[in-house]
Amino acid sequence: MRTMTADALRPFRDAIDGASLDERAAFARTARNAVARAILAASLAADETTTAPEREPPEADVESLLGPDLGAELAALYRGGQGWPSRAIDLLAPLNELAHTG
Repeated sequence: MRTMTADALRPFRDAIDGASLDERAAFARTARNAVARAILAASLAADETTTAPEREPPEADVESLLGPDLGAELAALYRGGQGWPSRAIDLLAPLNELAHTG
């Protein structure tokens, strides 16, 4: 039964905004867990519509920490848009790898 209609990306955005950018593995772990929660929330939602973020993602900081490709993908997920759950799923493996290797 799909009943959840809240913005599934809001907790993800809050996690990214509140995460420390001091340590790569810790940030990747926080991001990975937030992505997983957003995917789960989307699976329970009536649709994948999200609201626009209140601010832009910390893209430059995230890219310097995770690398340009993964950082750009995480920033794009932060912004939402059509098909975001599929893009979120694609981020789990690389974030998990960084969470374990730093």
